[in-house]
Amino acid sequence: MDFLKNKNLIFRRTLSFNCSYLPKKMEKRLYINIPKSTDNQNLVSELTKNGFRRSLDHMYIPICDSCNMCIPCRINIKKFKLSKSNKRNLKINQDLIFKLDSGKTNNERYELFKEYCNTRHNDSQMAHMNKDEFESFFYNKFNKTNIYDVFDSSNSLIGSILMDIFIDGYSAIYSFFKPQFKKRGLGKYLIIRSILELKVQNIPYLYLGFWVKNSKKMDYKVNFNNTELLVNGKWEEKTKFF
Repeated sequence: MDFLKNKNLIFRRTLSFNCSYLPKKMEKRLYINIPKSTDNQNLVSELTKNGFRRSLDHMYIPICDSCNMCIPCRINIKKFKLSKSNKRNLKINQDLIFKLDSGKTNNERYELFKEYCNTRHNDSQMAHMNKDEFESFFYNKFNKTNIYDVFDSSNSLIGSILMDIFIDGYSAIYSFFKPQFKKRGLGKYLIIRSILELKVQNIPYLYLGFWVKNSKKMDYKVNFNNTELLVNGKWEEKTKFF
């Protein structure tokens, strides 16, 4: 990470805590707080390219003592092609509207976020976020972001995805949707539509955070074609490991 050498950045280690992804596992992280500045794009971009993930106001990477199941992954947008499964998903959801943040849905997003967390992740820390904490998370001032929303045919908000903007791509930070739309594969739809949007803009990569071996919740990340994994400091096509 040559870009970071002369930045006087302070990296810290956490103590071990219960793993966020795998039961009966302990997790430890190396992290760095993002400076309170509007000029963090290079920093966040470089750290993400080297395997870090943003969470709220800091970047982190797992450094667990006896586990290496978390593998950073990204989609090569230029090479990406819709699979039969992707096309089925788009057809099922063809009545929905996917568009860039209108700036008029802040309250609706928070209510939708709470509904999603209470149904899908009621045991997570995020489920207990109040409105101020949610807005600090979703509308942060640490780096450049974009929000895409999904509306149904009656123009009701049913899904949102927050993405960091990097020098070489975007990163899908968090998405949520109305739980009753689960059978439509709305989580997958948000990623597919994001990919297609970035393809139009000629954006090289969409970073998806960590693919976690043995975690069914994370398998969707490597089910997209042209997924790349960061292994031994080098981004490689997933086909080399499957």
